[in-house]
Amino acid sequence: MMKSGSPLGIVAGIAAISGIAFLMLSNASPYVSVKEALNHKGNNLHLQGDLVKESIQVNVNRQETRFTIVDDAGDKMNVIHAGLPPSNMGDATRVVVVGGMSNGEFSSHKLITKCPSKYESEAKPSPKASS
Repeated sequence: MMKSGSPLGIVAGIAAISGIAFLMLSNASPYVSVKEALNHKGNNLHLQGDLVKESIQVNVNRQETRFTIVDDAGDKMNVIHAGLPPSNMGDATRVVVVGGMSNGEFSSHKLITKCPSKYESEAKPSPKASS
């Protein structure tokens, strides 16, 4: 005859599973628009947008990169990234910054560049059909 688990063991197992699920959900970070970022608290928001290349300013002494992004709704946000830019930032068309709002600017602790694929073919004119 097989013994069933003790009630204390079952409760401990449920508590462990619940704790793991809570930690996973609490570390989930939402993608937000500029307007949503202005109203969200937290330091783990993902803000994605087109990079305004002319706005990039790098301060090597302070280990800081400043730039502006434009989200899909056309709203702009100034970003201060704690760190130097990745080597491919000059090729980037879009970026994802992770962080939160601070003094009206987005303070980023993580920067992910989105570059056009080098495997994408150039748009070629389609051959004209002969009549």
